[in-house]
Amino acid sequence: MVLTRPALVIIFGLVLAACGGGANNNSNAVAVEPQTPPRLVDEPAAQCVVNDLRRSVGEGLDAPGRLEVDVIAAIGSPAQCSSNDEYLIGTGLHDVTGPIADTASLAWVNPQQVFSALHSRVYARAFAIASPCNNKRVMYVSIDTGLMSASVRDAVLAEIAANEELSSLYNANNVMLSVTHTHSDPGTGLAGVGNGLAIIAGGIVQAITKAHANLLANPEPAAIILSSGELLNTNINRSKPAYEQNTEAERSLFLNARGEETNVNKRMVQLELNRQDGTAAGLINWFGVHPTVIGPAQHYVSGDVKGYASIGFERLMGTNYRADPGTGTFVGAFAQADEGDASPNIAIEEFPYPSPKRGGGENDLDANAISGIKQLARAIELYGTGKPVTGPVDYQFLRIPITDITVDDPVVLASLKHPAELDEAEKRTCDGILGASFGAGAEDGPGPTQEGLKCSDDPAVLDAALVDIATLTGSRREGFPGGWPKDLIPGQTLSSVVMCNSTELLAFSGDYSCQAEKPVLLPRGGSELPIQLFRVGNFALLGLPWEVTTMSARRIRSLLLEELAPVGVDTVVIAGLVNDYVHYLTTREEYSSQQYEGASTLYGPWTQAAVAQESLKLARAMRSQTAVSEPPAPGDRADLTLKLGPRELPHPSGAAGTVVTQPPNSIIAGEVLEAEFVVGHPGNDLRIQQSYVYVEKELASGEWLVVEEDRTPELLYEWKPLVQPPAALERPQTSSGGTGLVTWTTPINTPSGTYRLRVEGASLGFMAAEAQPYQAISNTFTIVGTDSICP
Repeated sequence: MVLTRPALVIIFGLVLAACGGGANNNSNAVAVEPQTPPRLVDEPAAQCVVNDLRRSVGEGLDAPGRLEVDVIAAIGSPAQCSSNDEYLIGTGLHDVTGPIADTASLAWVNPQQVFSALHSRVYARAFAIASPCNNKRVMYVSIDTGLMSASVRDAVLAEIAANEELSSLYNANNVMLSVTHTHSDPGTGLAGVGNGLAIIAGGIVQAITKAHANLLANPEPAAIILSSGELLNTNINRSKPAYEQNTEAERSLFLNARGEETNVNKRMVQLELNRQDGTAAGLINWFGVHPTVIGPAQHYVSGDVKGYASIGFERLMGTNYRADPGTGTFVGAFAQADEGDASPNIAIEEFPYPSPKRGGGENDLDANAISGIKQLARAIELYGTGKPVTGPVDYQFLRIPITDITVDDPVVLASLKHPAELDEAEKRTCDGILGASFGAGAEDGPGPTQEGLKCSDDPAVLDAALVDIATLTGSRREGFPGGWPKDLIPGQTLSSVVMCNSTELLAFSGDYSCQAEKPVLLPRGGSELPIQLFRVGNFALLGLPWEVTTMSARRIRSLLLEELAPVGVDTVVIAGLVNDYVHYLTTREEYSSQQYEGASTLYGPWTQAAVAQESLKLARAMRSQTAVSEPPAPGDRADLTLKLGPRELPHPSGAAGTVVTQPPNSIIAGEVLEAEFVVGHPGNDLRIQQSYVYVEKELASGEWLVVEEDRTPELLYEWKPLVQPPAALERPQTSSGGTGLVTWTTPINTPSGTYRLRVEGASLGFMAAEAQPYQAISNTFTIVGTDSICP
């Protein structure tokens, strides 16, 4: 990053011509001629990203192949707004970085993984899109966190309902909350006793409020550009034994140029939101891959690969993270799609976990940059190559009785591909429960047991698995969405008694009789779940609360395209982890192998078919312009006030703000710099919308210009307590005190000059009435620049 480069307004199409980007090879590809040339603030830096040598890591792993399912129906026109290409748009983002100390990942679910450092800040990014043509609007929010939950969504909807201006326009039906699934964020917390709900839900509401205000401040018609293309060597299928259970005829539809099966979705889809004058307001990018490069042994809070790409694109666009909503700023979301069996750890077969090289780099952070750069660079290549969307804005929402669905839709039944031995006369769902192989975890972070445990296995194998699983049930996990069983039969006792005899389970505990091959383990999940369908012109987005596998998504996408193509929809994205979280969605065939994903398909082997059936109801309602449901009434407002942090014991090196280790007097650009300060516990000042550390450059006037903050992965901030707790306490009452280690990997193109570090926070003394702010400023140091153009 060139830290002092002035803002430039440059036609980026010239760069794309030089890069050869934007090619599209799927049957529903949009045209590649740009309509209105997009603009970037930092085009030279964008060219550096496109040419980054890290994109070649894993080269040859993939080959170009097919990207889209077959669609028999012809593309038609919508009943209304058929030629409409003018929309109202608003964007907003807000910091949702939770406590970076004494917390643990909500996705890895390991209390012994205690966070203590910040790799990159995480954000809620909101996009308001309205169509004056039919007077409908949607609010889409992508959040850099691990899991969505009913408690977060309910809290957000209650805040919207309490806001007089928002409540008349937004409700459960047209607000979609989608998470990226980063595994390096505390979210609402494992036990839910800290500030997680207040930070996540409160930040989402702030982002929504800003996006709405930004839309009101920009009443001029805007264009939305749709592009798509192939991204290779970035995701692999981590559950091949399950995928290979799908029929050969179905798998053979997706072969690459080498005749190999393409067993994960390689398609990237992108919406660009441009003002009438061509100014870029925002971007939403969908690509299915788990953000699990930063593994469960690390202690960093981070947006992982999605966060890296989002912050990277926003940096190229000069995003002002503290902009007035009326003025607005560019917001770029790298959102989640069908990532259920897609891993970013492209070298994991050669370097299995826990090898630090499993992601293709030398370590987790190196691999995170590699994967993030690949997604960012491909998005740059697609930028400006698309075609304006045309048609209405529309939405449908439905809460489905997931524990009691019988699959009887003839279209869905005709689409099923499973072999006869997996068939059942009655295809239904039942109460949710995890299987024994859930304890195995996935290849990105394996657990103590093994995958593939089925009821047909030798009973001795299942008995051995129970011993391993007992290590899981001994931990406090009640904060995980859906809740671990509390007052019911303990998990291991339940499995010992029932396992593969679910009909023997007492009626009050639930009906698990549909679970087929699954040795049942832990009851989970609710009885009603939200599914949601958005339409923006010829683009549609289905939001599901599952992690959707590649083949599950292909099947559902095929059904939706057949239904919606006659009314003008030619592109459908299946987005998982939306509005709630209930683990995985596998096909009937994948379920039969009981890998981790199948064991985590809660509602039995016909869940995917049931979800396809209910999703088709949304598509039919959208096509016929009938409302499938009224928005559910919002609940009571949650307490979103922030709780006090821990009281701190005195540090032997001095009061908060004392410099323990100064930075070196001089370094060469590209070298790593460190400094250490006595600081307050991060829980006493979360620095939301701020930064724990600032890098500042001295100007000729003697003033200091902030050139780097801790939102970016080049600038790390690590809390180093005198006594590290053995487990995540989430809301400790006391702290041993500690220091803050600042590590800045200086970009190799950093300009020569005089710099300094500034650290800010608050400290709550053991006898103090309230936390006291402090500021620490390091000695100045010089950076000797290089001739490098790129960072």
